[in-house]
Amino acid sequence: MVMWIGIIGLPYSGKTTLFELLSQRKRSAAELGKKENTAVVKVWDPRVDFLSKFFKPKKTTYATLKFTDIKGLSAKATPGERNKILEEIQNVDALLWVIRAFDSPSVPWESEKLSASQQFEEIKTELMLRDMSVAETRINRLENAKRKLNPDEEMELKVLKKIYEYLESEKMLYSSTLGENELRSISSLGFFTLKPCVAVINVDEEKFKSKDFPDQEMKELSWRNSIPLLKICAEMEEEIMELEEGDRKAFLEDLGVEETGINRLTKVLFSHVGLISFFTVGEDEVRAWQIKTGTPAKKAAGKIHSDMERGFIRAEIVKYDDFKRLGSMKEVKSKGLMKLIGKNEIIEDGDIMEVRFNV
Repeated sequence: MVMWIGIIGLPYSGKTTLFELLSQRKRSAAELGKKENTAVVKVWDPRVDFLSKFFKPKKTTYATLKFTDIKGLSAKATPGERNKILEEIQNVDALLWVIRAFDSPSVPWESEKLSASQQFEEIKTELMLRDMSVAETRINRLENAKRKLNPDEEMELKVLKKIYEYLESEKMLYSSTLGENELRSISSLGFFTLKPCVAVINVDEEKFKSKDFPDQEMKELSWRNSIPLLKICAEMEEEIMELEEGDRKAFLEDLGVEETGINRLTKVLFSHVGLISFFTVGEDEVRAWQIKTGTPAKKAAGKIHSDMERGFIRAEIVKYDDFKRLGSMKEVKSKGLMKLIGKNEIIEDGDIMEVRFNV
């Protein structure tokens, strides 16, 4: 299962440009008119690059994320358009907020010009008001039921009242301390503010190079709401994408950065939504497998093949850093750094795994 990210923001914020950069393609005029624009995107990982160069496999497979470019959160949207936008947000696992901080005579603002912090608050308010409406509707339905509530409904009502109070205090639900049972009781309601969020400020070249942007207010908003904040210049990223590999590296060095903003963004999103990668290596394929943090070895083996999970005996684990430092599996094993683990031991980010199993 690939984690699904919805790209949201106000109109003319650069959402579509960011989507095209992530998917590495330009859409035609016909495609721009479609209800949904979705692409599966490779998560850049230098560890996969290293392992691929070392083993020279027939195939190299990176971890992936799925992105959908959702129509802008416009105040001018009709009720029907608004419902379609909310439906798309409902379907995704996490949200990428795009905030405009560039000036361009060719890209007008929809109405008045808003600061980065004002846009941040607009997006947050939109999500919170929707969740408050869902909570209030469900609370009223339960309280006005013409029958005695069952224990599950009693618990749901209690949790919903707690949620409503939390939202009234202008806090996102994912920062709450709701327990597993409480979350399970309201899982069918699909609260937007329970979804992990990352914010991108789409800046011009001047702001990208400025150490004073984003300003302190924007940094505090990001910190207070536990939303990672990245600065990207989409215009520069488009230029970088068109360069040959050698020229691209020189361009990045001139900027004083090691990787493109798009590569950095995919890594931050991957981590923030609670994913890690483990690797399988060999002459046929080097592959990054994405699993949730805290996944035990037996379940991780099932990502490779269901037979491995059913017949799991144990797994051989080598740490990527050990392998890179020592230069071969033989050296890693001779140093006693290869570890045999059982089905319940937790796989960690960067583990190179070989599974022993019965067919």
